[in-house]
Amino acid sequence: MLLDPVIDRVDRFLPRAVAVVATFGAIIAIGAGIAALYSTTLRRETDRLVEAAPNIAADIESRGDRLGELARTFQFADRVDDLMTRLDEAVGTGSDTIRSAALAAPAYFVSMILTIFFLVFGHRIITGGLGQLSLARRARLTPALASATCRTQRYVWSALAQSAAVGCIIAILAVWLGAPAPVLIGLFGALASLIPYLGVLIGSLPLLLLGLGVAEVWQVGVAALVVVAFIVVEAVWWQAWIHRTSLYVGPAIPLIVAIVGSAVYGIGGALYSMALAVFALALFDEFDADPADLPTPLDDFDGDDRHAEVDDAAPSWGAERGSHA
Repeated sequence: MLLDPVIDRVDRFLPRAVAVVATFGAIIAIGAGIAALYSTTLRRETDRLVEAAPNIAADIESRGDRLGELARTFQFADRVDDLMTRLDEAVGTGSDTIRSAALAAPAYFVSMILTIFFLVFGHRIITGGLGQLSLARRARLTPALASATCRTQRYVWSALAQSAAVGCIIAILAVWLGAPAPVLIGLFGALASLIPYLGVLIGSLPLLLLGLGVAEVWQVGVAALVVVAFIVVEAVWWQAWIHRTSLYVGPAIPLIVAIVGSAVYGIGGALYSMALAVFALALFDEFDADPADLPTPLDDFDGDDRHAEVDDAAPSWGAERGSHA
């Protein structure tokens, strides 16, 4: 669903088969780069953060101001120690990364083949499935599926663009504050920002907390102002634009789905579960006018109804959202 518009654009300049191969070549190159980044930079920055964070937390607790008092009340140093232990175990070693990548290679290969198959024959499969429905049902479901797909594509690509921007800004602020592991801090901010409205705030907490222990108070204040400005821009302008061009997705469903997906299948499960949840919301939103019109396996179809003329009074799903189709 997400790659199809990319391939369609490349297809304007290249034959479709070449466009598919070129797109997947780029995906493989990006995946190899991410794997190399993970096994080198991320592991190195995790070691730096695991070593430096407890000392920074202890320095914050030793402060004589209100901030130090709050840190001691919440046992900030002990909590940071526990968190760094979990982080160190979750990231693993470089050999663990290579071994897990080798074990996952067959699954990635099969997934790539299936993705290519659906990119080539997906439209025929969907058309064939819709052909099993009556004309009336088909007339309602076809534009709903098309509109929901388009709205999901727009939302997910917009969310990824926001995630990249937030991650870069937080990483730059971490470098300016002198915080350890700026890439890791930026990555956490990028992933957290996928949660609408709340994600930027959650993703900036490690930056601000670590900044209190390594930078001047005024620097942390400036970083906080930048974060607040980004939160305001997201809430007032960016999310409103996404709502107008795709659909509204609040913070609750992505957060719950991400937690469940992460528990089942790690960070990949969280990301793909969020994308599927957005598609489900977009599809349900197409039927919000009358949920009873959703086709179900229990519907009774007259044998001749599939070839009957569509009732003129039947509503046309997606007519109100023609701009999204």
